[in-house]
Amino acid sequence: MKLTRIAAIVQARMSSSRLPGKSLMELAGMPLVGHVVHRLKASRHIAAIVLATSTNPADDALAAWAAANGVRCVRGPEDDVLGRFALAAEACDPDIIVRVNADAPLIDPGFIDAMLDAMLADDADFVMLAPGARALHDGVDPMSRRALDLMLAEAREDPVAREHVTAWLKQNKDRIKVAYMQPGAAYDFDGARLSVDTPADAAFIEAVYERLQAQAGEASLTDLIALLKRDRSLLAINGHVRQKAPQAASGAILIRCDGGPEIGLGHVKRCLALARALRDDQSFGVIFAMIGDETAAGMAAAQGFRVARGDGLSERDWIAELARAHQAKALVLDVRTALSRSDVQALRAETPLIVTLDDASERRLAAHLAVYPPVPQTRALAWGNGETDLLIGWKWALMGGEPWRAPRRPDAGRAKLRALVAMGGSDPQGLTVRAVKAVAAAGGAVMPVVVIGPSTPFPEAVADLCQAAAPHAEIIFSPDGLMPVAADCDLAVVAFGVTAYECAHVGTPAIYLGLTPDHAQSAQGFHDAGFGINLGVAAALSDAKLSETIRRLAADPEKRRAMAAAGRLGIDGFGAERLAAEIGGRIAALTPLPLSRAG
Repeated sequence: MKLTRIAAIVQARMSSSRLPGKSLMELAGMPLVGHVVHRLKASRHIAAIVLATSTNPADDALAAWAAANGVRCVRGPEDDVLGRFALAAEACDPDIIVRVNADAPLIDPGFIDAMLDAMLADDADFVMLAPGARALHDGVDPMSRRALDLMLAEAREDPVAREHVTAWLKQNKDRIKVAYMQPGAAYDFDGARLSVDTPADAAFIEAVYERLQAQAGEASLTDLIALLKRDRSLLAINGHVRQKAPQAASGAILIRCDGGPEIGLGHVKRCLALARALRDDQSFGVIFAMIGDETAAGMAAAQGFRVARGDGLSERDWIAELARAHQAKALVLDVRTALSRSDVQALRAETPLIVTLDDASERRLAAHLAVYPPVPQTRALAWGNGETDLLIGWKWALMGGEPWRAPRRPDAGRAKLRALVAMGGSDPQGLTVRAVKAVAAAGGAVMPVVVIGPSTPFPEAVADLCQAAAPHAEIIFSPDGLMPVAADCDLAVVAFGVTAYECAHVGTPAIYLGLTPDHAQSAQGFHDAGFGINLGVAAALSDAKLSETIRRLAADPEKRRAMAAAGRLGIDGFGAERLAAEIGGRIAALTPLPLSRAG
């Protein structure tokens, strides 16, 4: 059969679970899908380009973009990519279909043509790299119309075929004729991510365009490879992101947490760390369900996560509605609300896995999985005959930032020790000025380094009061991350919370002030582990005792070194990654295998 017509079918949608709206995200001055279409037009083989998107109203914007840019658009079921391909193939009737992911802005027309040349030469149904060959390319798989028809006949309901299309052909290549190509040396590279699934991937593409000084859509893949061979540091931008395997569990995970002036931002910070690991390491989409403070919601949105806001329903009904709407694979609860045990029990009907974080309330007994640090309250909890699995230990500790691996700045030779003062994102009890005064009263050998969080009321006024109490104090407003600041300090005075975990992780010995008796109990676990000093509930603590404790710790370098070593050893910073892997594994165990793998 003479193959005469080749069409590219570009699969795109706006409701990506990991990076919503990415198809029309501007990169280097052009929408992501625009990069793809622009590069496909440079192929000498491709005669037609069809955008295959869904009938979801969210994809109306994609259809409008296609119409405005002269690209044919075919719409079909959102949860059936194979079905959309079948509709697009009927519309343009090609002999060869080039399947293209709209999230691959660096597809290479020359490489695509080489793949097609190999297929045409052998009248093949599919093309793969020759055994042992290596090439950096992503997002493109040509296949024959015969191969598509085979999938429609034999794998119509197979989840792998429905979602990933050509992944089924790779699993069943003995059923089709495969051509093998030997790519040119200019494409020989391994270890770079070229698809855009996360904000880090988008940052990588922007960095590539900036370094290559290329016009939008014109960055050459071979030039990129040459650049990466010269400067591998670019790979670190998104090197931590993992590509989802075709058989891997996927879908959305709902995280319910809050933050604001009254409760601080610690719950949000640690949930963001978990969300990043779920998205970047485990390939899940994450939706934050939040009530109240706009600062907390903005923190989640700024990192590329969807945020659902409370809409007047009861908390249980609202979460249930969200879980149904997003077909949530798991629900993570990090709240201190009135959500009850019976509420959580009812939510089991909406999602197969419910996880609670550091929760002492009765609702923990209805969760499938409960996660705790090894603090006194954890040991005191009674579990009876509950069905909850427990994860207890420092290894599960969630922090607010990425693991810190830079060396600490030694205090030897400093004229003054640097004492971090950090009372959380909102300082709900107004402890910052009090702590700065205590540092100043401890003597001239210590200088306060004051962090004022993003939800602190009247931050400029707080800064003025701190400067008046300690004229040489360094004031830092809302830093991007606390750990670099803490790592550059010799000791810390902190409100117990996520900040305590971060100080321990970077090896900064800390003095803990509890906002509540519960916080003070948790701080005792850190004290017992040797990470710092627990001074109990701040409201019951005298200024004289606080100042004397600071003075003694500043004067005892051996004690500080021992605390630093204990903290770094105890909290390694990978708790979010471990918990995300645990959640992913449990979801996978609850998910039926694709038909092609189930036997």
